[in-house]
This record gives sequence, C-alpha cells and structure tokens, in this order.
Amino acid sequence: MTLSPRPLAQISAWLACLALGLTLPGACSASLFIQSPFDALPRVSPGDIDRLHPPQALRDDLEAIVALHERTAPNPYLRVSQEAIRAQVERLKASIDRPLTRREFLPLVMELQAAYRSDHYGQWVPEEDLAAAFARGERLLPFRAAPDGDGLVVVAVSGSERALDPGDRIVRIGNIPADVHLARLRTLAPEESSRYRDTRIREQFRTLSWAAGVTLPADIEVVRADGSRRTVTVEGVADGARRGERLSPAGVSPEISGAARGEVLIESAPFRLFLLSGDLPEAAPIALIDFPDMDGALGGQWDTFLDKAVLAANARGAAGLIVDIRKNAGGSSQLGDALLARLTDRPYRMAAGSVWRRSAESDELFSLMTRPEWRWLTVALPMFLPNYTQLRQGEDLTEMVEAASRPGVEPAFRGPAVLLIGDETASSAMMLADAARTFDLMLTIGQPTGGIPNALGDIGPFLLPNSQIPVSFSQKLFIRASGEASDLGPVRPHIEVAPIAGRDSALERAILEIRRMHAVSQASGPSGG
Repeated sequence: MTLSPRPLAQISAWLACLALGLTLPGACSASLFIQSPFDALPRVSPGDIDRLHPPQALRDDLEAIVALHERTAPNPYLRVSQEAIRAQVERLKASIDRPLTRREFLPLVMELQAAYRSDHYGQWVPEEDLAAAFARGERLLPFRAAPDGDGLVVVAVSGSERALDPGDRIVRIGNIPADVHLARLRTLAPEESSRYRDTRIREQFRTLSWAAGVTLPADIEVVRADGSRRTVTVEGVADGARRGERLSPAGVSPEISGAARGEVLIESAPFRLFLLSGDLPEAAPIALIDFPDMDGALGGQWDTFLDKAVLAANARGAAGLIVDIRKNAGGSSQLGDALLARLTDRPYRMAAGSVWRRSAESDELFSLMTRPEWRWLTVALPMFLPNYTQLRQGEDLTEMVEAASRPGVEPAFRGPAVLLIGDETASSAMMLADAARTFDLMLTIGQPTGGIPNALGDIGPFLLPNSQIPVSFSQKLFIRASGEASDLGPVRPHIEVAPIAGRDSALERAILEIRRMHAVSQASGPSGG
C-alpha cells in the first residue's frame, strides 16, 4: 500500500474549486472542476523506472529539492535549521558513488524530505514504482509492525501468512536487527510529531520496509507471546496485502472497535452514524459519528449525511453526540465548518492566519488541480484572488483571520458534544480539533493530535528533473487558532486518556462525560446551545 499524498492535497484542491468553480452560476461540484494535482503528473514507463541515472544527475535532484522548498515555502526551516539540511544534503550526495535506479535513489529522496520534519513533505512510494517492483517479482512483508520503544511488535498479519501472529516481537528481519531496521524507517518518515511519525511507520510498514531495501523471501526471527523464539521464512505478498488481516488490539482502529458495539443508523461511506445503547436501562442513547475523511470532493455528501444524522439523533432522543476524527488525516476544513454549524453558534477560527508564498510552482498548481476542460477558467484568478495575483514570485501574502460566528444550519444538535482526537488526527482534521479545543466548541477527548497546528501545508507536486520522482512542496505556513506562532506543539485534548489494549478508553470516557453534561443540562432546564 502506497503512502498517498491525496488527503494532504485537498486544501489546495478545494481552494481551486472556490476560486474557479464559483465562476459558473449555480455551483461548485468538486468532482466536476477539480482533480488531485498528483493525478495530473505524467507517469513514467517501466523502462524509465529501471533505468540507471548518473551520480551527478541524482546529486542535482537532491539540490533541486532544497531549491524547490526555498522557492515555494514561506519558511521551510520552521522545525530544522538550514545548516542541518545542508549537512544532510552533503551526506546524501556523498553516498551516491555509482549510477542508481529510481528504486535505489528513492530512499535518499525520502530521507531528505523527512529531514525537514514537516508532515506535508513526507515522501511516498509512487504507484508506478511499486507496480514495476511487483512485475519484477518483488514482494512486500506479509505483516505490519508498530514501534514499541526501540523495538517492533507485529500488529497485523496478512491473511495468507500463518507462520506469524499479532503480538510477536521481532528480533530481526533477514540479518537486520529490529532496532536497526526501526531506526532506518524513522529516517524515512518526517518527525513533525514523533507520535505521528511512528503511526505512519505502523500504517505504511510494508512499503517503508520495501523502500529501506527489504527483499523477500526473508527469515524473520520473533519472540512469541509465551517467550519462546522461532525463525520463519516468509515469501511476501503483493497487491491486497491488507485483505483478511489478523489484527492485535494495538492494530485495531479505535473507532471501529468502539463503534461496533452500537446500532448503525446511517451509513454513507466513509461516514457512519451509530447509536450507542444506554449503559443503564433508563439511560438515553448516545449518537456517534464516524468521521474518517475530509476529502473536499465529499462535501456535498457530508452535508446530506449530517442532515440525516442530526435528524436521526434528535428523533431517538440522543443524550449527546460523539464525533470521532482519530483516524482522519484531513482534506478540506469546510467539512469541519459544516459540522460545527450544526453544533454551535460560538465564534471561532480554524487558524489565526496563513502566510502564502507565490512561486512558479504555486501558479502552476491552479492548472494541475483543475480538470483540463476547465483550465480556461484560470484567467479569472485575478478576480477571485487579487492579493495573491498581485504578488511577484518569491513574495509572501500574510492573511490574518478574526474569530467569527458562522450562520447556523438546521437541523441542529444542541446537546452535549464530544470530539475524539488522537495521533492520527492530522491536517484539516487537526485544524478542526484545534478550533474545538481553543474556542471550547466541543469537549475534546483522547490523545494529542499527530498533526501540528503551526505547520507548513497546502501542498503541490513537483517532478525531480532527472529521476522524475514526484515530491511534495508546501506553499503556505498556517498559524494555529490561538495565534501563538511560537507554539510548535500538537493539539492537546481537554481530557487526555491513555490507550488501554483491547478497550476503547477514549470512547468510554466520552460516554461518561456525555452522561455528566446531559445530567447537568437536565437539572438546569433547556439550554439555548
């Protein structure tokens, strides 16, 4: 499974929809006007993927990455010094002592991108590279493992693999000790937040290990749950590695394990509404919305789902509403606005502002994320983005935002509301969590977010000139909802709840808090919201 950049590109895509689609009367259907800019990139052939590139050409590609970020980002050195990046570049360049294929060069690109410690610079394995590897007979590890300190523990095993079990602790993969392999993986994933970095390693363990050079078949030595050691030979898997996975409690999605206890009222994939039965016979039920995706193209579906969900929750007399964004990697913040419009009339802002750098790449992004038949609409950019289009390339546009109330939307839910957040809450989902926490719009419960509010974002694609590997650049610097630009920490919930294996402790706490807030509101009489 590749590490897709698509969720991280949706802020850009939705801005294009607003800037361009609204030039037509009646509308902006995201699917009609926009596409992922990464889908607009030309695909390389298998022959190009297998081609050897001269060392100097690849060194030039590494320098191109540094120049790209300095052209496009308001501050590429937000979390790391320019001197540290230069040292990394020189080390990587020195390591190229012979011609390399893309397969061999890709981990060097991943290391350099990760060195910026920005989630939105995280490098993924291009789909065509993985397809070419499968065609050559290469395979992926048939399990996923999660970091545990400096070690690795198996959390999911492909259905076809019977020699390993979830819970096995890895001793070595081939002749590489587990701690050495984990240290290598951590150089390939950005550490904006060490929690989110390790979450990425768990979720993308197979492809990251492939990029790190793991080849199959391989001997895997593990320590079993009973303390015994065994070594097994695994052949590996290709497409569909996650089908039929056997999971340990550490590998089960919290919202799936928790929500499965309730009745499904509405399902409009990827969104679901559950009704959690009263934990006491006389207790009113609690509504739970599974909100795992904020893709801008889902905006219309999300609005329709919310209308139905709120009506159903109200009709069933729900004591409160829990919204789970613990697995939400972001997309369009407008979906967050749509949720809050049905829950609160308090003033808020998703971010205090942003700094937008104009560059040749940011200009081209408007074309890349607009479907070819509608690209003529880019002539209207000066009308819709006058401040941006008046900039010279290399100049920054700083836009600050005041907290403001939004028009309410009916039907509305005015009972107690809780937002579940965690280390996989990132990008626009993290912005929703930041707004909810900063302005007390919803009670936030769980773990600190993986995404960091003061961060680079709004990404676009760039093809390296020689290897043609697609990389991400960021054109905006976002300032957290509080306006504290120096705070580089995550969003911390109102109530932090430690994970407990085999249980959804955050959901359990959310239910308790809903019961408490509902009892208070019942005792004090009807509330105006």
